[in-house]
Amino acid sequence: MADHSKVPCRILLIRPRDISRDRWDSIVQTLMQFSDRNVILTGIVDPAPTPDILIVADMDGIPIVSRIEDIPPDSFTHLAMDDSLPDIPSPAGTPWPRISFSIISLLAEQVASKTQFMAIFNRYRAFAQSLTNLIPLERAIPYESLICQSLRTLLSASAVAYCESRTRTRLITIRTSDPENLFKEDDSFPLTESLRAILTAKTGYFDDLDPEKTGIAHLPLTASNRVVVFKLIQGASSTIPFLLIFPPPFPPNNPIPETEFQNALELSAPVLQTSHALFAHRLVLKRKAEHDSLTKILNRDSLDAFLNFSYQNARANHDSLSVLMLDIDHFKQVNDTYGHGVGDSVLVDVTGAIGKALRSGDGFGRYGGEEFVVILPGLGKARAVQIAERIRNSVKKLVHPVAGKITLSIGIATFPEDVSRETDLIPLADRMMYEAKHGGRDRVHAR
Repeated sequence: MADHSKVPCRILLIRPRDISRDRWDSIVQTLMQFSDRNVILTGIVDPAPTPDILIVADMDGIPIVSRIEDIPPDSFTHLAMDDSLPDIPSPAGTPWPRISFSIISLLAEQVASKTQFMAIFNRYRAFAQSLTNLIPLERAIPYESLICQSLRTLLSASAVAYCESRTRTRLITIRTSDPENLFKEDDSFPLTESLRAILTAKTGYFDDLDPEKTGIAHLPLTASNRVVVFKLIQGASSTIPFLLIFPPPFPPNNPIPETEFQNALELSAPVLQTSHALFAHRLVLKRKAEHDSLTKILNRDSLDAFLNFSYQNARANHDSLSVLMLDIDHFKQVNDTYGHGVGDSVLVDVTGAIGKALRSGDGFGRYGGEEFVVILPGLGKARAVQIAERIRNSVKKLVHPVAGKITLSIGIATFPEDVSRETDLIPLADRMMYEAKHGGRDRVHAR
């Protein structure tokens, strides 16, 4: 396998259409501050660069062009461009590899110097590789588990728990623990005064606690007499993420491991804090990339991925898989009569009604316009019809304050009863949905 980490990433930065001059200048000048053999800004596409950018670019020898065609294609390997722009073909006919401009913008916000930017960029590349596509990840890793396991390996801790404190309700919740699941009974406990003082007033990275004062009802089985609180953010907040670390016992006549433990915490604190912040941003960006911006359900690309995953499972396990295509009846009339604002409101209301009728493991997304797709793993046609009728009745009970009553036409396709290939499921469900419309709307149709 090729070592992608040694291939230089030469970035051509393309100015987004709707970005303020000050914001653009700030991002560009931040990017110009760094220079690394693995990540290089090689050019900028900007039809109207400001004098400040021209001066800095000239000093650093970075060309600024009006069009992408004005720069040699062999001078860059990746395009940093706005998420909404379509792919740009390379001379080979394939799309240029791209880095989302939202990632570049996010990183630029968090840097104040060349050194800081490269440190964050390299960590981001390591922890959020699936977004940048610089180094593919085999599988996604939950960021809490990654941070906890990394620290546990570093410190040989007996246990590490990722927690959140809510100072207003005076409650602590354990969001995830180490892989051995040492916190087996209570996942929440009261916020004690000692923890509250540390989390709301402490300005350092960590502090020791007496285990008897932590408030944890079920401590892990550990011989350690210490608990270390590690804050993942600084300052007071209504919700503060932190780690509870249970270090291993140290020989009473050997103080060196104790010193090493403290040093390890001090050295790892900035990395852990930055990693936590970056993963939080990564989750936000990932959700935006996978979900429809209006209804907050899966978008079409995510639906295709969910359908492929469900189909492969169904085929491997000789199981059923059903797909529903749903369309809001007379939706064009709603838009034409009341405007797109009311139409958007109807879409949101319908989305909520459909979601309440589904199981937690079902796939649900917006296919386009007023069309939705529901993916039902493990369900044959008879059960899919029951779900579809439940959805139809749920939506029919809606009374929108402006548009009035709303109805759905629903089509169903099932593997392997109706089709044998994944690519035939949605087209058949779509045809069945149009049969429902031709049959009078507000109905479910299956072959």
